[in-house]
Amino acid sequence: MLLGTPNLYLDHSAVSNEDWWPQIDAVLATGQVRLALSLWNLVEIGSATDRTQQDRRLAFLEQHDPLWIVERVAVQRQEVERFLWEGRFGVTPRDLCVVTPHLSVVDFYHSGTQTRIGLTPRGWIDGVDFNRVSKHKELAPDALTRLQAVDRKTFKTRQDEVFRAWIKGLIPKFDPDGKPFTVAQQAELLAWCEAHQKAFFDACPSLVVEDALTAVRTANPRRKPQRSDGIDLMHAVIALAYCDYFLIRDGYAKTCAIQVIKRLSSRHLASVYDDPARLHSDLTVPRAGDTPQAGSPA
Repeated sequence: MLLGTPNLYLDHSAVSNEDWWPQIDAVLATGQVRLALSLWNLVEIGSATDRTQQDRRLAFLEQHDPLWIVERVAVQRQEVERFLWEGRFGVTPRDLCVVTPHLSVVDFYHSGTQTRIGLTPRGWIDGVDFNRVSKHKELAPDALTRLQAVDRKTFKTRQDEVFRAWIKGLIPKFDPDGKPFTVAQQAELLAWCEAHQKAFFDACPSLVVEDALTAVRTANPRRKPQRSDGIDLMHAVIALAYCDYFLIRDGYAKTCAIQVIKRLSSRHLASVYDDPARLHSDLTVPRAGDTPQAGSPA
C-alpha cells in the first residue's frame, strides 16, 4: 500500500460526464487527494468504439499522473494468503500491494513473466479483446437474477456452500516457503477459512465489501439486473475497501455503496460523493470539528 496523500477513485459514470471534468480538475488541484484508477476504468474507456473519445478521456486522466489499483481478484488472493500466513502458519505475510504508481505492476498480476514494462493506458487498451469483454458482461445479469430468486431463508442455510465455492479459487497454490500445496492441503486451508469466517472477513477488506455489496444488489427480487452491474461491482469493491473518496454519478450504484457503508459501519470505507463541487468544498473549506462523511445530499 502507498501511504500519504488520500486517494480519489472515479467511477466511469464520473469519467464519462465531461461537464464534471473542470470540477474534478479543481478537486485534484487542491493537493488534498490523488487520483487512483483501475483496469476497469480502462475497460470502460476502451469499450467505446470512438477512438477520439477514448483518447480524450485518457488524456484527461493521465494529466493527473494517476496511481493504479491492482485488480480485485489479485487483491483478494493477497488478502486470503495474508490471513492464512498469519492465522494458520504463524508467519509474517508479504506486504499487501493494492495501489502502485506503475501500471506494469498491475499487469504483473495477470501476465507474470510476460509483464509489459513501461505499460501505458493506451497500450493496455490496445491489447484487450473487447469482444470477449462484452460477452462476459452478459454473465452478471444472469447471476444476479438467479441470486435474487433464491429465498432468503434457503440462501442462509447454504451460506457455507456459497462461501466455499467463492473462496476456493483464492486459496494460495504455494506454502510460505514456496513449496506447492497438494489438492488435499488446499482443501484443508479452505476448510480452515470456513471454520474461521468472522476472523476471515475481518482480515479481508475487499471480500467483506463484496459480500455486503452482493447482498445489497440482490435484495430486491423485482429489480431487473443490467449489463453494467458486473462492472459496477468491480469498481465499487476496491474503491470502497481501499480508497479514501469515491466519486460516482450513477444513482443506483451510489445507493448500493451507501447501503454497504451503513452495513459495515464499524469499518473505515471510502467516503462516497455524487457531486465534485461538494467534494471540493469539503476538502478546502471544512467546517469546524467536521470531516467529510460518506454520501452526499439527496
